[in-house]
Amino acid sequence: MKLAAVKGITPVSTESVVDTERELVKLIIEARGPESAHDPGIALAARDAAELAHDNGAGLVAVVEHPSADPGVLIGMVVTADAPFGPDAADELRRYLEDAGGPDIREVTEARTERGYPVVIAERVLVDGPLRTGPPTGCQLQAVVLDPHSHTMAVFTLHSSTGRGWLELATLLGQLVSTVDF
Repeated sequence: MKLAAVKGITPVSTESVVDTERELVKLIIEARGPESAHDPGIALAARDAAELAHDNGAGLVAVVEHPSADPGVLIGMVVTADAPFGPDAADELRRYLEDAGGPDIREVTEARTERGYPVVIAERVLVDGPLRTGPPTGCQLQAVVLDPHSHTMAVFTLHSSTGRGWLELATLLGQLVSTVDF
């Protein structure tokens, strides 16, 4: 898979969990300011993201930042399906996510990349509490780009722990996803 560089999306090393975690922490603190170095949640979130990325064979781990937003963490990977995709694969995936995605999913949409690949986008707002009535604990956007001529899909997950500037971060992810080429 090929991707274009997008201003505001800074990839980090995927050589090891330790390297990924260290670089994520550094970039997030740079984006949020030096006073954030005392926030233990940054190191914890970076460690969780690094472990998740390495456990799932991610090819991309990045910090997504915009002046009007708290930074987000992006994980991208290429996944191979067991069977080739049919012409309705994007529609089937969209319907599946709408039906089985749970209460956190706020919106599921379909789009196309610059090269015409179908994309399914699911937005989640994560909420605390058993009744899901607590304050939001973050936002997540997942974009799945399907290659209809193979068994391959690219899966991108953007997470923001605060949701501040969420639309700006989502726009940057959209710019990156639009450049996917298998």
